[in-house]
Order: sequence, then structure tokens, then C-alpha cells
Amino acid sequence: MSAFRSTLVLRTGLCLRKAAATRTLSTCFQGFPPWMKSENSMENSDVVLRKTPCSCNSSLRLLGSGYSLGSYRSHFPRIHCTRGYAKKAKAERVPTRSADKKVRKQQVSTKSHMTVRELAQAMGKTEDHIYECLLDRDDIDDLESKTVLDTATIREVVKISGMVAVPMKEHEEKKKEVKDAVRRPPPDPSVLVRRPPVVTIMGHVDHGKTTLLDSLRKSDIAAGEAGGITQHIGAFSVELPTGERITFLDTPGHAAFSALRARGALVTDIVVLVVAADDGVMEQTLESIKHAKAANVPIIVAINKCDKKNADPEVVMRELLSHGMELEDFGGDVQSVNVSALKGEGLTELAEAIVTQAEVMEVKGDNKGPVEATVIESRTDKGKGPVATVVVQRGTLRRGCYLVAGTAWAKVRAMFGETGQQVKEAPPSTPVEVIGWKDLPSSGDLILEVETESRAHEVVGWRQEQKKEQKLAEDQVEISRKMKEHDQHYQAVREATKDLRRWQQKKVKYEEFKPTPGSEKAKSTEPELNIVIRGDVFGSIEAIMDTLASYDCEEDCKLKVIHADVGAITESDVEMAAAFDGLVYGFNTRVPKGVAKLAEQKNVPIKMHKIIYRLFEDLKEELSAKLPTKEELDIKGAANVLQVFEVTVGKKKVPVAGCRVTQGEMDKRRDALLVRNGEVIFRGPVSSLKHLKDDVWTVKQEMECGIALHKCPDIRHGDVIQSFEVNELPQTIDWNPGF
Repeated sequence: MSAFRSTLVLRTGLCLRKAAATRTLSTCFQGFPPWMKSENSMENSDVVLRKTPCSCNSSLRLLGSGYSLGSYRSHFPRIHCTRGYAKKAKAERVPTRSADKKVRKQQVSTKSHMTVRELAQAMGKTEDHIYECLLDRDDIDDLESKTVLDTATIREVVKISGMVAVPMKEHEEKKKEVKDAVRRPPPDPSVLVRRPPVVTIMGHVDHGKTTLLDSLRKSDIAAGEAGGITQHIGAFSVELPTGERITFLDTPGHAAFSALRARGALVTDIVVLVVAADDGVMEQTLESIKHAKAANVPIIVAINKCDKKNADPEVVMRELLSHGMELEDFGGDVQSVNVSALKGEGLTELAEAIVTQAEVMEVKGDNKGPVEATVIESRTDKGKGPVATVVVQRGTLRRGCYLVAGTAWAKVRAMFGETGQQVKEAPPSTPVEVIGWKDLPSSGDLILEVETESRAHEVVGWRQEQKKEQKLAEDQVEISRKMKEHDQHYQAVREATKDLRRWQQKKVKYEEFKPTPGSEKAKSTEPELNIVIRGDVFGSIEAIMDTLASYDCEEDCKLKVIHADVGAITESDVEMAAAFDGLVYGFNTRVPKGVAKLAEQKNVPIKMHKIIYRLFEDLKEELSAKLPTKEELDIKGAANVLQVFEVTVGKKKVPVAGCRVTQGEMDKRRDALLVRNGEVIFRGPVSSLKHLKDDVWTVKQEMECGIALHKCPDIRHGDVIQSFEVNELPQTIDWNPGF
């Protein structure tokens, strides 16, 4: 050992130096054999040895006492010089620093408003990463994938993630503006050709609009309508005895179908206003006049039911004059014709008036170029799929055309006329049913023809993106409003608790946000009705939703529409209704057997209706059934308190009222009211009822008795004790749908 401590010789030269302030040999030679760490060995040496690889490639050799390096080669790590180690370390550190300088932060393209999902996709991260970055934000609660983040929040998340936010360039957003399909400019008058006029029949419900149309086209549509009222827009092409063709639109007259009447007025050339001679001007008559004037469309008045005994066309004319309708009989320019749709009287005169008006207006159209049309009605057919009734306004519609309407597109597979026959082409003013829609278009949408299917996808995608951005903007406004309210509330609480100690501030916050049993109970027992609606056509759904928008009894019972769509009732509808403890309404649609069986298993009511006002009558009954019963007290007897006694029961003194019955009878089995100066002081059960010294059940009028009320501490002379029964009466919702 002494030889090892005194003599160390390097093969290539001495590489060990004495250094008083550095580690000892033992710390550098960790892992050596035990004999090297004993007393009077290496620990007492003040030389420095290194185990780190070195560029000088020097090694140790042991001399003396018979020990050599070869004997313990496996125990000795390679020992290197400090000079070589320093050069090696410096060479290793320099490229590392230069590599760090070349690292660039990832750039993220951002917009002014983005959802959590969009930001995660732009950053190449998960949504959980976004949530983690915003954990410390007090002003953001309930983050979801669709939550909209503002610009400041987006930049904060990107910065925390070690990236750089790069706002999307303006030219990238402007590219979207050229993707939409637009209408063509007005045509050259020289290329226009004559077309049939589009005539919309409007008026009040049950004034004979559909019967008039039946008489013109020799059909019997009115007989097949539920309840005898029109509930859709019907489009028909009628050939008059004179050979003229006219396209008629029959609109509903019921109050619920205001939107359908407005849509009919916008796509028409002439409005025929039907007024019953025995009923006069009604509410929907005035509404029809307003729609026609708003669309700047000429009006022809047809005074119907002139064959009735109580009919008075003169009265109807004066009523119309009072509402701004200047008829020709009174020196105005509005034509009026007396007709009887049921007997077919005056129809020729009405047809001539329509043709004359069309000639004066010079109704012409452009039958060349891309198609422009309007969706009158849309529905889902079991065999045909999405079907749209359209009226062509420009161009000629043919099979194979690519159409775009709103966010729906179609390749026309087939077209059908009003009688069900296939149509090869549809020139302007022709109503047809179009088959081939990928999605159901909305009634009133403008239809435009595009060149190819890829162009249709491009237009629909652009419109969907526009709707999405509009929705995001609306959501951001609401989010900003709620954040402002939250911040104001937070600042108010902070100002109110700034003088309190920390534990007191925490207690105030806990008391503010902890769920109280009372509030949870009130919330769970609040009446609510959830419904799913299915209709035959889009117009029916639109009319129902417009009427539901007038519901104004949310404080009594909440009404929520979970889902509304066109077509037959599906299993998904039943599942949704079951999840929300609601019911399903079907309007002029059907229920497959499998769906009916599932609804029976899930205990989900399905209510089918064919008349719209019957549907709302049923809905009002369901809403009324959700209301709690109203409690009504029926007074059965009354007794005046003449004197008050105190009776000892156990260790307590109980007040007993000496009374005389003045009305009906007092019954121990009923609850009692203690009335003082017309105000109810106490309500509770009767603990004791005595006549003289006997316990009795009842005491009749003009008899005296003693009455003790359960836990009533204060009874005075002159009070009145009333015996009553509680009657539970059902409540009725106070909502008027308008019909």
C-alpha cells in the first residue's frame, strides 16, 4: 500500500498534480477494491485523478510491492489528465451553445376568435393542453371544445406553450369572398320571352281559397285536407279554358302560417286576395294585404261565397276601402270580382282579370343560362329522400343540373309535376318537385345553378364557414357580456371583503358558492316540459316553431324544444325524449312500428296531429298538467274565542280557548286556522276538542266547547278559530298561441 501511495508512474508522462483544494483520490476512485479505501491508503493521498475519458489517451501503471496494473486492470478505470479533459469539455460545450441559438420557436396561425378545438389543432396539441394552460385563469369557467377564446387568451396560451402567435393575414380571409355563388346581373330585355304569371292566393282561413283553386283546375284538393284548412304552400300549373297557363300558389290562411304567406308573396307576380262575402275582412286578410304591399305586388280581390243568403259584397268593399284598398268600383285601380267557388260562378271573369293584369305587367322571363329558382316547400319522402318544391324564376331546369340552396346542394336526378308525372325540363314560372338533394333545403332559400359538383361543395363549404364565423361572433359577444358581469361581481365581492381576514374571506366565498339544499330542491322541482317535434314539411316545422316563440309563461312552466326536424319519427327522437323525460309530437307524419314499440318500452308518449290548432291545444294541456295544484281552503266551521284558560299538561301550561261555534261545525280531525283582526296567526292541527268535560269529535253550531291547538302559544279573547278542508285544484297555463 505504501508503495502505491508513494509511486505512480504514467506511461506517457506524469499526469497527476497536487492540488490542495480539489477532491481526494478516494472520491475519484469510487468502485475500487476495498483494500484501496482502508486507512493509511489512497485517502491520505493529495493527488487528483480523473475517471472521465480524455483525449490524451494516457493510462496508469503501478510499481512497487509486486503490484502491477495488469493484475488489477478490471478494478481501475482509465485515468486521464486534467489538461485533456478541459480541452474535451470545451470542445463539447461550444457546439451545444451554437445549436441552442439556431432553435426557432414554432409559429401558430391565429384568428381573432378561435374555439378550444381550433386552437389545439393549430398548435398541434391536445385540448387538455389548452385546459392546463388556462388553469390559473379565474375569469374562464366551464371550458369545452366549442368554447370561444378571445385574442388575448389565444396569445397567452401560445406564449405559455413556447410558441409564437402569428395573426392570419387579411388576404387569406379575403379569398373566401369569391367562393360563393351569386345571382346573374339583370338580363337584356331583348332576350326575354313570355312566361306564365305566378299568382298567389291569399286570405283568411276558411274563406274558400283552396275551393276556388279546385274550381279553376277541376280538382278536389280541399276535400282531402285535414280539418278543411290548408297547412302547406301548394304550387300548381293551371291551363285556363282560354289556353292561358297560370302558376298558382295556395298559401295557408291560418294564423300560425304567417311566414308561409310572406314567402308566397315574395315569389309571386300577382296576389289574389280571397274575402268571404258573409264574413268580411278578418285578421289574416289584413296580414295578407300587408305582405302583398311589402313585396310591391298588385292585388286582385275575389269576393267569395256570393251565393249565400247573408252575403253582402258591398260591405266587404267598404271594409277594404277603410284599410287602404281602393277598388275600381270606388274609383281606384284594384280589380275586384264577385265569385262563388263552390258553384263555379265568376271564375271566367277572375281568369280574365288575371290575364289582363299579366299583360299590363308584361310578365316575361329569361329561359337561357344558369337556373335561378326559389324553394317553396321541402320535405323528406320515404322513397325519394329529401324533396323540394321549387318555382323556376330564370333559366331552364333540367336533369343533371347542380344546384345550391343555402347550405344544401343537389344533382337533379328527377323532376315531377303537381300530378306526379316526370318532367324533362322546367322553364321559368314552372313549379316542380326536385329529387336529388344531399340535405334538406329550407323553405324560401334561393336556388342557384353551379357548373360542377366540386363547385357545389366549394360554395356550400364557404357558406357553412360563414355561418360558423357568424355564430362564433355572436357567441363571443355573449361571452364578453358574461365575463364582464363575472368581473364586476368579483370586484364587488373583493371590495366588500378587503377589510376581512383571510379565513373570513374564504368563508364568504364558500357561503356564496356552496349549493344549498333548499335551492337544489327548488331547482329540481321546477316544472318543465321537453318536447321533440317532427313534421311532414319544413313549412310546418317553421310555423310550429314561430308559434312556440310566443310562449310567455316560462315562470310557471319552462318549455324546451329538444329537437325539431322533417320526416318520420325515428328511434333517435324517442331516445332524446326519454333522456330528457319529455314527449314526441308528430304533425302530418308517421310512426314506424319499431319506433312505436321502443317508445312503449321507454314510456315515451308520442302524440300525432293533423290539424295545427289541435296540436297546440294538446300542448297547453300538457303544460297545465306540469303545474302544481292550487290549494283552496274550504271553511267548514268557525268559533269565537270567549275566554282563554291555561291547563297544566305534565310540566307545561297549555292555553285552551273557550269558544262558541258560530258557523257550521268544528271537527277535531280537520286542521284549524287562528284568525286575529282578519289575519291568519296560526295554522295547524287541533290537539283537543271538548264539550263540557267530554272529549268529542265534532261540535255543532251554537254549542260551546274547549279547543286546544297543537303548539299554538298565543290565543287571545276575540280571536276566531276556523275548521277547514284543503281542496287541490288543477291550474291552467295562461298562454294564448293566437288561435
